Formats: sequence, C-alpha cells, structure tokens
Amino acid sequence: MEIMHDGNNRRTVLVALDQRGAARDFIELLSADFNVVAADGADDCLRILRERVADLSVAIVDVDMAESDGCALLKEIAEDAKLVTIPVLIAGLRPLSDEDAACFDAGAIDYLSWPYQRGLVKKRIENAIKIKRSTTYYEIESMLRELPSNIFLKDAEGRYVFSTHYWHHLNQGDDPNWTIRGKTDLEIRKDRENAIKAIEIDREILRTGKGATYVIEINADGMQEFMQLIKRPVFDDDGNVTGIIALINDVTEHELLKRELEKRARTDELTGLNNRRSFDECIVELPRRDDFPIAVIAADCDGLKCVNDTYGHLVGDEYIRLSALVFKSALPEGAQAFRAGGDEFVALVPQTTREEANKIKRDMCTKAAMFKLQEGSVSISIGTAVIECADDNPLDAVAHADRSMYESKRNRNAVR
Repeated sequence: MEIMHDGNNRRTVLVALDQRGAARDFIELLSADFNVVAADGADDCLRILRERVADLSVAIVDVDMAESDGCALLKEIAEDAKLVTIPVLIAGLRPLSDEDAACFDAGAIDYLSWPYQRGLVKKRIENAIKIKRSTTYYEIESMLRELPSNIFLKDAEGRYVFSTHYWHHLNQGDDPNWTIRGKTDLEIRKDRENAIKAIEIDREILRTGKGATYVIEINADGMQEFMQLIKRPVFDDDGNVTGIIALINDVTEHELLKRELEKRARTDELTGLNNRRSFDECIVELPRRDDFPIAVIAADCDGLKCVNDTYGHLVGDEYIRLSALVFKSALPEGAQAFRAGGDEFVALVPQTTREEANKIKRDMCTKAAMFKLQEGSVSISIGTAVIECADDNPLDAVAHADRSMYESKRNRNAVR
C-alpha cells in the first residue's frame, strides 16, 4: 500500500509496523509530510526495499519485528550493498529495554516511541537521513583513498571540505592531526603562483558553472612534477553552484615525455640546434616581440663539398657539427640558434645593434680557427643584418644576412 500526496520533493518512507491500529495512526501522521509505503511483515519489507531502493529515503521497522530472529531483518539490510544507504529507524509502543540495544548494533539509527508527535517524528526522520548520508560520505571518502588519484571537494568559498591524499607540496608541517578542511589554497600550498591560479580558476567555475581541465608544473622540495586537474561544479537541487569536485592526476611521466617529443620535433639531431621548423615558427612570432633591435646572423660552412669528397660524409657531418658548436658558443645568452638546412645556420639575437652583431661575427671567426678537423681548421662565412622594429619585415633581414654571408664567401679578403 502506498499513500501519495502532491509535491515533487516529498521523501518516500517505508513503514513496517505490527500494531494494526497504531500502524494506521502512524501512517496517517507521516502522510502529512512524506509519501508512505506500507509493508506487511519482514519479508514484504525486504521485497519493497529491494524493488524501490532508488526512491526510498527511510525505512521504519517495528521494534519487535526488528529484534526477531536475532535482528535478522536489520542485519540483512545492513549487509546488502544496495540497501546500506537507506537509514533504518525502529518504532514501538513501549519504552526501550537493554535487550533493544541489539537493534542499534545491527544498524538501526534511532527509535521512535509512542505517543508519536508529528513535528518530532519529522525532525528525527530528517536527522536520520543526514546521519546516514554523512556516514556514507565518510565511507566513500575512505574508499577513494585507495585510488592513486587525489579527489577533493571545495565549498562555495573555495575552502577544502576533504581531500583523499595529502602531497608533499602542502605546508602541513609535522602535526599528525593536521587537516585540510576549511583551508584555502593560499594557506596550504608551497607554490604561491599555482595557489593563485587555482583560486582564480575556482572563482570562474563558481561564477559560470562550467568546469575546467588544466596541467600545472610544481617545483617543490627539489622535485619537478606535473599535475592534471579536472574540476567540475557541484549543484544543489535548485541548480545553484555549491562547490567544486575535482580530480588530480600525476602526469609527470606523460608530460616529460610529451615535452621531450616536442623538443625533438624542433631540434636538429646532428647539431642540437633548433631546426628549420622551429625557425619558421619563430619568424612568424617576431612582430609580436618587444626585444628589438634583433640581430640576424647567418653562417655557412666553407668547403663542405671538398671535405665530403676527400674524407667522406661522416667527416662532413662532423664538420657541420663543429661549425654549429662554434656558431652557438659565440652567441650571447638569450640568442636563438637554428640549423636552417644543410650546412647553413642562422641566429636571432635580441637587443643587439649592428655594431654588436659584427663583434659577434668576429668572435665566431676567432673561435672557428681554434677547432681542427683532419689537416685543417673549421672555416665559416658569416653575414649579419638587424631588424630594427616590429614593422620591419624579418624575411628581408634574413635575406640581407644571407647575401652578406655569400659576399663574404666570395670575397677571399673578407673576414673568414
């Protein structure tokens, strides 16, 4: 039997009472505030629980029925994984005795005694629901700690409600009773920059109701780590954002591999310089930079064909590698060096005038003479140009440096 009333948010209560008259009065009293489902005995109680576990909020069982066969009904409910989330109260017309304590050991949460008063019964049912939900919450939190990922919950003010793991990048000290509950990222994080970033992202999630996924780099206690954060908003029944649930995954190995692959995709294998792809990307970004003037230095190995024809391509490769070493070693800090192709190199040197670029060229020539290969020295021809401002066409400067370099190669009296 089910007694339904208007109202979409009314909770549904299962009642299994033996006392017929008292049961009718009790059901009528509950019907003012709840949808009521009546069970006829222990077996019927279990059947209804299993069939309607999804929409039942509370089960109220007669105290004598609950104690029967060593609290068999209560134990079966408590041991069923599908029913364990439903709070069970016992009710009766008599005061509790010491023997009734077995009902609480078997899983009962509270006792409703006669005479039943509507307001008091309603409040105690609602409290039983809260207690059971709280118990389930802590049980789930305990289970989540077994996962390698860190799962945490924050309230609407960005304060932690719980976190399944504490990592070494938190300022938790040596206090064994330290807890993250009630604290903000700024209060607990060693890396202030990431703490501020977390707070800003949390505010946006709470404002918009839209989640976020991002990766942060943490350098704490001499360790480099990368953490992926997946954050989603928590809504109440009215659609209001009440907090943030989040997952933290350690993606250090994945991120380091990703960065290594990205580096290799932009690095020349023979020389270790940036490759042509990296150069082309850098040229596209040049107009957006703010470190002008930028010197362009172009260089080319002298006599590579002769080296290849005389000693073979393995020695030719070594010639290219040594030339690249000379080229890079003469560049100041902050310069970007590229192998543009074959035996050609180009460098972009920020905040460098034409005179300073020519000094770098002379240093390269001096260092080249110090490197020996077979019977001769490393020799490179060099040309320079300067990009004065963002309005200059960087490709024109590169072309000018190339022409200057080839002029040096043709002119045997030029600085080589």
